[in-house]
Amino acid sequence: FSSFESVSSFSMRLSRLIAWLLLVSILDWVDGQDQNSFNDATSKQVFTLGFYSTSGTPQVCVPKTSPGWQVLSVVTAQGEKIFGQAMAVVSVSESLKMVNVHFRGAESMTTFVFSGYTYLLQSDFPVQLFEGISVASEFAKTFTALWQGGLRTAMNSAWDEYCDFPILISGDSVGGCPAQMLAVKMKLLGMWDKPKISVYAYKSPRCGYQQFAMAVEASSSITYQIRHNEIVFNYPPTACTALNPASPQNCFWHAGYGLQYNKGLFGTTGPVRCANAELAACKAGSILNILNHNGFHGMSYGIIPPTC
Repeated sequence: FSSFESVSSFSMRLSRLIAWLLLVSILDWVDGQDQNSFNDATSKQVFTLGFYSTSGTPQVCVPKTSPGWQVLSVVTAQGEKIFGQAMAVVSVSESLKMVNVHFRGAESMTTFVFSGYTYLLQSDFPVQLFEGISVASEFAKTFTALWQGGLRTAMNSAWDEYCDFPILISGDSVGGCPAQMLAVKMKLLGMWDKPKISVYAYKSPRCGYQQFAMAVEASSSITYQIRHNEIVFNYPPTACTALNPASPQNCFWHAGYGLQYNKGLFGTTGPVRCANAELAACKAGSILNILNHNGFHGMSYGIIPPTC
């Protein structure tokens, strides 16, 4: 009997510890204030969730690799060439009381190699209006395709059921731009307000002009631009050297705080933390390492969707 009590007592203490760790985790995810609030372990959790949500079987892989999470909706649409088939996945954790929307980057490595480089290294980047703000046409068109192809319905459903949960929006590579666009959209629609919106963009290109960067920061409580020195997007290029909020310029600009990991002879260090994502220390590197492009935190998409 005493042995049973000991086991029962241990189980109760373990359950309380797990609950406390979950609480700490959710506070880490939603209470970030600046670049110094960024947590490496949390970033890995966010990327792991997003990585497996774009697997061939997200309904199986998400709860298996991120316990407590379940997929609510998978939305696909034909994106611009740099995307191939675009994808957004809406998930929820009732234990963490959080909604996640993750946007996949290029559909595959071949999509990135044959279309991504061609796009990013061109000399002209046409823009069009998104909510009255200039963003790169490829990103605006792809977001619209997803929005009209089911994302609007998916977000309405998530809002109806989980409007009291905060929402963490993440995106990989070019998927970082529709992720930031969704943050702006949610704020404008009044579905989630700024204190409940956070954005994690992994190696995202610049998405729009300075006014768009300001709109993202006005919509999200925290926006992290997370990079690696072997996979840094300094495209589309910018002609600006600073942002004057009173007079934003018509040049491309990164939103949010910069975090950069650096790989050297003795492994990966960092992240370097920057008060804005346009500081040199957080955008130093190259996109010309194909092997490292489609992944982060040791997880790589390769040429096929991830499996679990």
